[in-house]
Amino acid sequence: MIPIETERLRIRSWRAADVEGAQAIFCDPEVMRYIPAGTFAPDAVVRVLERMIEREARDGFGIWAVEEKKDGWVIGECGITYVPDGSAVEIAWLFAREAWGKGLASEAAAAVRDRALGPLGLAQICALVLPENRASIAVANRLGMRYDRVVRAYKRDMLRYLTP
Repeated sequence: MIPIETERLRIRSWRAADVEGAQAIFCDPEVMRYIPAGTFAPDAVVRVLERMIEREARDGFGIWAVEEKKDGWVIGECGITYVPDGSAVEIAWLFAREAWGKGLASEAAAAVRDRALGPLGLAQICALVLPENRASIAVANRLGMRYDRVVRAYKRDMLRYLTP
């Protein structure tokens, strides 16, 4: 993947060396409370990263690491992936607590949206959000996505937002 650069962020493929930063995200119950899979054990994060690297190689896109340019520290993930039934491509974002409230999710997601709808040639992407996840609903709205309907995904009822 050619990295995506924003004013403050670099969005790039995951690397094995990212385990520590990924553990700070995927092992935090507060960060993972709206993620259907829940928190991961620290030793499971290595396998999570391996799966994301494999999916990117297979699909040509994926959920990527997000690092701050100023220090190169991984603070989140953002990217696109197929929804479980393969019917659509979903944009997703997840950030460590210390990154919350700074507009970083919106900044990363806008850049990923532009890559998906531009160079990657996708006609549309969706965001699947739990109804109680107000912060992610706000990000979807800031991206110009519009609520479509409730769908069943990840064994949960999710709000589906679509790009215009």
